[in-house]
Amino acid sequence: MSALSSDRLRLAVDVMVDGAIVADTRSGEVFVNAAAREMLGIPADADVDTNYLKNDVGFYPFDLAVSGIPVREEVRIGDRVLHSVVTPLTENGETVGAIVVLRDLGETADVASRRAEFAQVMSHELRTPLTSIAGALDIVLSGYAGQLTDRQLRYVDMARQAATRMNQLVDQLLDLARAQAGSITVSAAHVQLDRLAREVIDRYRGAAATKQLTIVLGASAEDISILGDPERLSQVLGNLIANAIRFSPAGGVIDVQVFGSPLSEDAVGVSVHNMGEPIPAEDRERVFEPFSASSRRVGGTALGLSISRTIIEAHGGRIWVESGHVNGTKFVFTLPVSAKEDKTIPIAIEQQPRRRVLGEGSCALVADDDPRRALLLKGLLMSLTERVLVGSDVDSALAIARTEHPALAVVAGAMSDSLALLAILDHDPDTHKTAVMVVGDAERRADLLAAGADDLLEFPIQPAMFRDACLRLVEQGRREAPRVLVVDDDSSIRQICREVLELGGYQVRDAGSANTALAEARRFRPDMFLLDVLMPGTDGYRLAELIRSDPSIGMAPIMFLSARGDTADKVRAFRSGAEDYMVKPFDTAELLARVAKALDRQARELGASPTTQLPGADAIQGEIERRLVDPEAVACYLDLDNLKAFNDYYGYAKANAVIRQTGDVIRAVVTKHGGPGDFIGHIAGDDFVFITSADRVDTVCRALCERFDHLIRLYYHPTDRTCGYIETKDRFGVQRRFPIMSVSIAAIALARVKTYAGLAELAANGKRLAKTLSGSSYVRDGQTIFAVTTAAG
Repeated sequence: MSALSSDRLRLAVDVMVDGAIVADTRSGEVFVNAAAREMLGIPADADVDTNYLKNDVGFYPFDLAVSGIPVREEVRIGDRVLHSVVTPLTENGETVGAIVVLRDLGETADVASRRAEFAQVMSHELRTPLTSIAGALDIVLSGYAGQLTDRQLRYVDMARQAATRMNQLVDQLLDLARAQAGSITVSAAHVQLDRLAREVIDRYRGAAATKQLTIVLGASAEDISILGDPERLSQVLGNLIANAIRFSPAGGVIDVQVFGSPLSEDAVGVSVHNMGEPIPAEDRERVFEPFSASSRRVGGTALGLSISRTIIEAHGGRIWVESGHVNGTKFVFTLPVSAKEDKTIPIAIEQQPRRRVLGEGSCALVADDDPRRALLLKGLLMSLTERVLVGSDVDSALAIARTEHPALAVVAGAMSDSLALLAILDHDPDTHKTAVMVVGDAERRADLLAAGADDLLEFPIQPAMFRDACLRLVEQGRREAPRVLVVDDDSSIRQICREVLELGGYQVRDAGSANTALAEARRFRPDMFLLDVLMPGTDGYRLAELIRSDPSIGMAPIMFLSARGDTADKVRAFRSGAEDYMVKPFDTAELLARVAKALDRQARELGASPTTQLPGADAIQGEIERRLVDPEAVACYLDLDNLKAFNDYYGYAKANAVIRQTGDVIRAVVTKHGGPGDFIGHIAGDDFVFITSADRVDTVCRALCERFDHLIRLYYHPTDRTCGYIETKDRFGVQRRFPIMSVSIAAIALARVKTYAGLAELAANGKRLAKTLSGSSYVRDGQTIFAVTTAAG
């Protein structure tokens, strides 16, 4: 049935004040109501279809419907600015049309302007009699008109306080009217924020004392200075403190904090916490709307909060409320420092819109155990999404990530156990699609990126750069495409290769030198390398040899892209470890074809595990047989204990993530503690093999046990982790307890065996011995136990 077949629908839509367009994109049929025709300048008798809108009117928003979610935008048609909402129409899961609702922002602005003008006139008219009332009451209170009895004095004082409140309300109404008209201005002057907070608090100590409230002030440093409007910022802080006094129970504490952070030289924050009744989640945005009615018992107009938001956003900042079930309520605002010159400049307010750059319903996660730094990060992220959640430790951050599925996670590199958090976010099926940005110092850059971060910004961060980088990560997403690293000292060649490969569906990173290429490769773990030959310092041939000797990246195919086409150059390239060689200039279609063929050939030859992308059983056997003559080589067989129980309890997706995580742990540990030429393979399921040297094997195996035990606990629910076990049925259907997963490692010196089958038999015996021990265990040559680590529990 056509989307426009209902006469009732036509009638309902036609009488709408807002413009409305209903389109069936399959047939091209369009219904345009009278308001939309007037807004778009379409004659009343014109026959309209999708082609007419596109070609004659120049308005075709229906492409936006393919996203499957409502899309809001502002469009200019002639001299008019229209606000449009495009909502897809679906049938059996397929988008078949769209509804577009239009509103003329010019008319809205005109109404708002007239309302603001009326409010200003009324405010002025009210202020005159209020001044007379207050002045007369002051004269009476001064005793100039004669002495008053105590009762008379109390009544007159009550009237004077009421006049003061009325005058404040008139001021707020005037500010609100100016805000809605966009005519409030803020001045730019040097403001010492901690001193300003102290002055405002002193003005409210008397009001707080009437409820036996204590106001405390804390500052992260002296002279936290910004460029802002001192009067307007005093107004905001006063509103928040007055609000805290109103809602706090008698005898409580109001905690005001002023803080900056080495996180950013251009961000400071203020928080005001009271011990009053928490604000429900559904009301936390509504409290900033004028005349909104919260569910809390104490009344108020909420004008102060609405005006405060306008003032803070005029300064380029953000303000929000945080409220828990038992910890009261905290209002927070963050501000840019901007500059520290002492000058005064009028700045017209342009309210920042409530942005949803991350998408409708999306949220962001901040993981940081420093509460002040976390609030500053949250304030910066609120320019991308209104919903920013904070995890103050690894467990709370993972709980948020697993249940809320944020589009973006920002992790403080200095956070306790940040490396473990990054590793889990990267592998857990509930979180691995979340883009991860780390903020930290340069010293830990390599470790943080290798642990699973998508990008890192070093301290101090610039807010604009931070937001752009976060947005780029979200838009880029975590695609499961093959990864290619392009290494060339010519930036134009890198750019061409990158664009061609990305259009071909590959994930691409690039590097301009051998040194940066190795660091990027260990983090990015490319499926293929494209190398230039002639580069400053280390050339492409030597880089290929270094790649081949690194067990974490050495199995990826290498293709050379070089201007040198001599046979001798090609032979040298193949001897250094390359699979292919192309001469510049090259055809882009041929480049894509050769990359695809190299990856396909590599997958067939290695029989790589689809889970870990490590060489499979055939490649492992070939590598072991090749090394049987090496007297220093030691083959290690690693097996996961209690994986089946974990799989039955938490599901296949989680178990598969643990297998991937184990492969990456082996890569990282062997790369750090092993030697050049070490080998890593994945037989199948939870069975892994790695080969290292006799002088390194103990260190490698000990580190593997420790690293695995540290990470695996985070895959368990905190309750199960506390118990130290899970309860599920074994393979015989009997309900029993299974401890937290651990690893069993059996190491065999290759000098002891003559065949692959003989090695496999000794390894099986060693693993049986290791599995009789508690926790993660390491057995070497069937008898010597070097390390036994009890799994976290």
